[in-house]
Amino acid sequence: MVVSALKTTLLTLSLLLIFQVTTSLSCFGPKLFIGVLPGLEGEMRYHLVSIYLHEKTGIDSVQVELKQGQTAIDAISAEEIDLGFANVAETSSIAVLDLGKGLKLYSGKRPLNDLQFTTVGRVFRKLQKRIDQSNLDLIRQEVKNGDLPAAAVRDFMMENGWI
Repeated sequence: MVVSALKTTLLTLSLLLIFQVTTSLSCFGPKLFIGVLPGLEGEMRYHLVSIYLHEKTGIDSVQVELKQGQTAIDAISAEEIDLGFANVAETSSIAVLDLGKGLKLYSGKRPLNDLQFTTVGRVFRKLQKRIDQSNLDLIRQEVKNGDLPAAAVRDFMMENGWI
């Protein structure tokens, strides 16, 4: 009788533990990997994309620092990142955001083709209508004045009603 009660208790605890683990794992959704060059400019660009993307879709992203001598296009082709900034004229990657002066955000296949990211393209089109060189210059100035890139970008977006 005691053994039967102990077995029932252990089975119940095991099922509760499995339920708790699977529930907590489901809280973490897909992430996009964004390649950037080291430094404040790269960090500012990353936050420009990641904050807006997260606020509009709930999709999180991870900042990936490109290796020495590696371009974003190389990293996208090698499927090390999903998105990356580059100044190139010809590439098989698709430009999803134009930041002016030849700088574009390029995308690999996953953000544009994976069902988990169906809203990503729309979000970049909406951001494209809002962002221009003067906006980027204002954010850069705040970073030069001592703000962290993430804070400068978030403050700018909030002040302008983007998020």
